[in-house]
Amino acid sequence: MAFIGTWVGSLVSMIIGMSLLIWGGNLLVEGGVAIAKRLGVSILIIGLTIVAFSTSSPELALNIIASWNGHGDLCFGNIIGSNIANIGLVLGIGALICKLPVTGQIVKWEFPWLVTVTFIVGAITLISSTDFVPTWLQGLGWPWAIVFLLLFCISMWKWFALGKSESVIAKQDIDVIPDNQCSTFAAWKMLLCGLLLLTLGGKATELGAVSAAELIGIGELVIGVTIVAIATSLPEVVTTIIAAKKGHPDLAVGNVVGSNLFNILFVLPITMLVNPVAVPNDAWVYVVVMLFVTLVAWKMTTDARIKPKEGRLLIGMYVCFLIGVTIWTISKTT
Repeated sequence: MAFIGTWVGSLVSMIIGMSLLIWGGNLLVEGGVAIAKRLGVSILIIGLTIVAFSTSSPELALNIIASWNGHGDLCFGNIIGSNIANIGLVLGIGALICKLPVTGQIVKWEFPWLVTVTFIVGAITLISSTDFVPTWLQGLGWPWAIVFLLLFCISMWKWFALGKSESVIAKQDIDVIPDNQCSTFAAWKMLLCGLLLLTLGGKATELGAVSAAELIGIGELVIGVTIVAIATSLPEVVTTIIAAKKGHPDLAVGNVVGSNLFNILFVLPITMLVNPVAVPNDAWVYVVVMLFVTLVAWKMTTDARIKPKEGRLLIGMYVCFLIGVTIWTISKTT
């Protein structure tokens, strides 16, 4: 009976969490679009900054708590797994709903920058786990956290610079959006309420998913890179679906790229400052997969739009990743 009760509790937690995610995602998109119109900046920039940070908040909240309690493998797996899920699952779903247009800014700066920092973070992660560096640089501690945060500052500087000029597609997006009668205060209130609901929903979903996973007996790294990563990526999934359906593709693409940059350049170093993260033994596998799917998505952006068939490819790659992790985990435990 206790076992059944635990499963029921996990299921209820996930259902409540997903409901909050849907509600919060809708408020977040509505508020973000309204603010974009009133500030006169592109919806792409709103997606890269405000919405991306908002949808990355579940990862941040989880990692701070987990890092404080010494669960480094869970923190590391959550970040890497979330980035893989954002590309394979979130961007793939968005492309299935509509042909996601990719603006010149994405092709010329955002995706190449994402690929670059993904490679840098991945290389540092692998190097810091070897004896080739001094002891004080081994593991993911405060020195590397400072490096990541400096890269994050470069991203923020570029985003604010881009905010002064709008892309052609973003201008067209704003032109076709009906006038929003809500005040600036109401728009910010929707945005903040959406952020709160996303945080609560992501946490509730994550708690239910982790509880269910622990009943099965999966290790922390695997839980982090799969179930927890999917749970904490649900805000990105919901926000991207809503944005695509509402005809704001720039917001959908910017949300994915911005969230991945926030995850590895802000959430990860903050986690490292709370408590140094020891690099898991199998980290290189997940780092390579993260870089590979990012490169594949970048290649897709060179064709102006990410088509539905490419969305299916991204989702297929992510499903193969989950199957591969499952088989690998089972083989190691038998």
